[in-house]
Amino acid sequence: MTTLLEQFLRDYTEAVDGVWDEIEPQVYDVLWPDQAQPLRLTFDPEALPEHPAAQLLTFGLPLLDELLRTAQARGQVAQVYYDGLNMQPYRLEQQVRRDLSVPAGAELELSAPRPAYVAHTVFWFEASFLGDEKTQAVVSAAVDRRYGRLVRHLEPLLAGEEIGEERRWPFPDAPALPLERAYLLARERVVRTVTAEANSQQRARRAQAGKEIARMERYFADMAEELETRMTKARAKAEDTAPLLQRKAALEREAATRIDELRRKAGVRAELRLRNLLHLSAPRLFLRARLRRPKLPPIQLPSISWDPLTEKTDALDCPSCGQPTYTLALDRRGGLRCPACAGQA
Repeated sequence: MTTLLEQFLRDYTEAVDGVWDEIEPQVYDVLWPDQAQPLRLTFDPEALPEHPAAQLLTFGLPLLDELLRTAQARGQVAQVYYDGLNMQPYRLEQQVRRDLSVPAGAELELSAPRPAYVAHTVFWFEASFLGDEKTQAVVSAAVDRRYGRLVRHLEPLLAGEEIGEERRWPFPDAPALPLERAYLLARERVVRTVTAEANSQQRARRAQAGKEIARMERYFADMAEELETRMTKARAKAEDTAPLLQRKAALEREAATRIDELRRKAGVRAELRLRNLLHLSAPRLFLRARLRRPKLPPIQLPSISWDPLTEKTDALDCPSCGQPTYTLALDRRGGLRCPACAGQA
């Protein structure tokens, strides 16, 4: 199975008009336009003894950092369209009515569907974990800018043949959340992920540091015990103990310094940097809707949308709390809410 780093190397090499050859699993020969000789790279540290001339390519090493900087400089922002979708789903209205739950006795009335392109933005962040050693990771988050929701189904689509730089259909664009608000949503999600990873690394490093500190404390305790024995013998012989006392004080200072250094090295500090953006637009079907009730005026609903990417109806935003919901309930005043808000009204 090709790893993400291997795929990045392949894509990068092809993007700069170079060539690559996988001579064995996770070992590559690459030739970039500015080189006279191929360069052997490996993603597997265990392959280095068999290929002593190879360079290890992994996060935190200068070569990969340079490749990432070059790739990032070549294209920080891109716009693509995903058009290989079924825009005429079977029995769409029945699917929408099945996905949404309305109050008893009410009926959902739907108009003919109208397509529009919905904007999504994928944010790629570079996370650096700094401590005794430096590690890096790329963390992404994607935002559906029609509803302002984080989504997880976009990245597997990016390698598909349906992606193109030009839109296929003359559909209008649906209203979209401003980019700065989408960025804040994505960053909030990524910060949670990076914080959890930093805490995990810090716990592991502190556990290791605790073992090293315990060994060091035993070492210095043994030396201090030996000095105490020597001082006891020196006092019994009425010898000068001042040099031994100085040695004891020096050992205490050295122990405190080394233990403090181990504790400081166990800390982890995370840095986050936005690297790349991808704007992906895909068509979606929108239906005007209203709720019909016997002997009562109909209630107009916001547009309901059906997403061909997921082949599901999108959840509606509750007018009260703003949370997505598939179930509509009537509050005491006859307004539509999610069940939790309707029960509180």
